[in-house]
Amino acid sequence: MLFTYNKNSKKISTYSETDLKSHNILERQDIEKWVENCPDILGEELLIITTEYDKFDKTNERLDLLAIDKDGNLTVIELKRDDSGKNVELQVIKYAAYCSTLTLNEVVKLYHNYLLKNHKSITEDEAKAQIVNFIENDEFEELSDKPRTIIVSKEYRPEVTASVLWLRKFGIDITCIKLTPYELDNNTIVFESTILIPLPEAKDFIIESEKKENIEHSKTLSQEEYLNFYNELINELKTVLPKQYPTPTPKSYYQIPTGISGIHFEWGFHGRPRSSFGVELHFEKGNKEFNKSAIDKIEKFKSKIEQATNEKVIFQKDWGKSWARLYIEKNEGKMTDELKKWAVKKMKILIDILQPEIDNLR
Repeated sequence: MLFTYNKNSKKISTYSETDLKSHNILERQDIEKWVENCPDILGEELLIITTEYDKFDKTNERLDLLAIDKDGNLTVIELKRDDSGKNVELQVIKYAAYCSTLTLNEVVKLYHNYLLKNHKSITEDEAKAQIVNFIENDEFEELSDKPRTIIVSKEYRPEVTASVLWLRKFGIDITCIKLTPYELDNNTIVFESTILIPLPEAKDFIIESEKKENIEHSKTLSQEEYLNFYNELINELKTVLPKQYPTPTPKSYYQIPTGISGIHFEWGFHGRPRSSFGVELHFEKGNKEFNKSAIDKIEKFKSKIEQATNEKVIFQKDWGKSWARLYIEKNEGKMTDELKKWAVKKMKILIDILQPEIDNLR
C-alpha cells in the first residue's frame, strides 16, 4: 500500500499495488529502457556498458543489461516484469559465467560501440577514460572473473530466494531488487525500489560475514601476485637492510614503518590498469600543517636523492585532503625481475638518506 498526503486538504490517499502486465508494460521495450536511462533505480550507481548482449561463444542467449559498479565489478542485470519465474537465479549464473572471461579492453570496446550506437561521438580511449574515472576503487586494475548479478522483479518465488541466499554463502554475489508499481491515475505509475536480498538492515553484516567466510576463495590472481611480489621485495630488502618488516597484505602497495605513526615508506603500483611503480615516502598524519612542515624539511635532500638514485624526485605537498608525499617512479606495470631489483635498490637509498631526518621529526 502506498500513501500520499495533500498539504492543502490535509487528507491521506491510499494506492494499491498494480502489475505491469495489465498496463502493457514490457520487459525489453519499457523496463529495460528505464534501468538503462536511470540505473539509480537499482539503489546504487552503475555505468551501463551495453544492452541486449548476445555475443557469447556457442550459445545464442542474450542478457538484458551489462554494467560496471563503483568498485569495478562487471554486473549482469536481469529484468523480469511481474514474476521472477522458477529458474532466474540459474539464468543469471550462466550469464555471469559467460561474462567472466571478458577483459577490461573487451569491455571498453563494448562500451565504445554502445555509445556510438546511441549517437555519441567518442573515441575508444575516451570511452576507456569514462570507465576508469567512474570506478572509485584505487586498487582496480583488471576485471574480476566473478561478475556480480542483479535480478529485478515485482515478485519472487520462494525457490528463487532460497537458492539466492544459499548461493551467497559461497561467494556468488546475487542481489534481488523488488520493483513495486502503484497506479496514481490513468497516466501515472510510481515505483518503489527495494533491496530484497541482501536485506538492507543486515546488508553490512551479511556482506562482511560473507567476506570473512570466503576470504580464501575471494583472493583474485592479482592479489596472490601482490603477496608473492612484496614478499620477494621484502626478502631482498632484508639482505641489505636487515630488520623486521610487516607481513604483506594482498594490496597494490606495501608500507614500511619509519617508527613514527603516520609517516611511512611505501612501494606501490600506479594507474588503472597499473602502468607504473613508485618508491615513496608518505606523510599521512591528520595534521595538514605537520605534514607540510615535515615534507618542507625533507625537500632539502632532493638533489642528494636524485644524484644517488639517478631518478627524478616528485614532491606532492598537497596530496589528498591533508597528506603529502614524495616519490620516484618507474614506468612499468608488470612484476618483472628488473622492477624488483630497481624497487629494492631505490628503496634502500631512500631509507638510508631520509630515515635519520625522519627520526629528528619526533
